[in-house]
Order: sequence, then C-alpha cells, then structure tokens
Amino acid sequence: METGNIILLAIFVLISIIGGLLGRTMKKTERLESEVRKNREEQYMLTEKYATKAEVSEIKETMRKLESSLDYIKEHTTKNEDFIRVMTRLENKIDRLQRSD
Repeated sequence: METGNIILLAIFVLISIIGGLLGRTMKKTERLESEVRKNREEQYMLTEKYATKAEVSEIKETMRKLESSLDYIKEHTTKNEDFIRVMTRLENKIDRLQRSD
C-alpha cells in the first residue's frame, strides 16, 4: 500500500471518528435541552398546583444539574462552524496530497 493511500485512510478514519463524536454530542445536547424545557414546564405546572416546597426544591436541583450539564457540553464540544472549517482544511490537505502523488 502506498504511503499516500495510508495517509488518506488515516485522515478518513480521523474524520469519521470526529463526525461520530460530534453527532453523539449534538444528540446529547438536544436531549438535555429538551429535558430542561420539560422540567421548566413541570415546575410552572407544579407551582400553579401549589406544589410542596420539597417538590419545588427537587425540581430546581434537577434543573441546576441539567443546566450545568448543558454549560459543560457547550464549553467542551466543537461548534458546527469550527467543525466545518477544520473539515474544509482537511479536505484541502487531502486534495494537495492526491495532486502530489
């Protein structure tokens, strides 16, 4: 197998891994945002039904945890624009490697 083909294969594997991780992270973000919205709605409904202090406290704690998770995900994940920029650079490098063969 030629060196150029090995490099292309390694780049393809790297892109696949990054894409898979990004997809998984985006799904997790959507799920957590959905849970935060659901918990907020439940909090308002419980408050309207005269929820106990313990129930409201539990909901608030859950919301704090979810918001903390969202903040963590937003801080430690790749933004779509950044991902596209990196992928474009990788594609350009692949094109240059293919032209140099």
